[in-house]
Amino acid sequence: MMRDMRCKLLGHVFRAAAVLMVLLAPAVALAQDEENSKVYDARLEGYPAPVTLDSSSTALLWILLIVLAALCVGVMFKNAKRTHLD
Repeated sequence: MMRDMRCKLLGHVFRAAAVLMVLLAPAVALAQDEENSKVYDARLEGYPAPVTLDSSSTALLWILLIVLAALCVGVMFKNAKRTHLD
């Protein structure tokens, strides 16, 4: 009986911790500084000239997506009766 009570109490504690984590997540996100949110690597901070690349378009990702999609669709049209002797 005592073990059941401990398990219930432990379950309530875990649920309360999960609810607190969910409720406090926006507060943690709002606490971040605006200027430090774009720091990618601490080794690149403090240089007189910017050493990181500016963000650019996503054209290369779209081209990669199209190439991979064509590859995946092309495999579907492969002849199953083909041998290695062709």
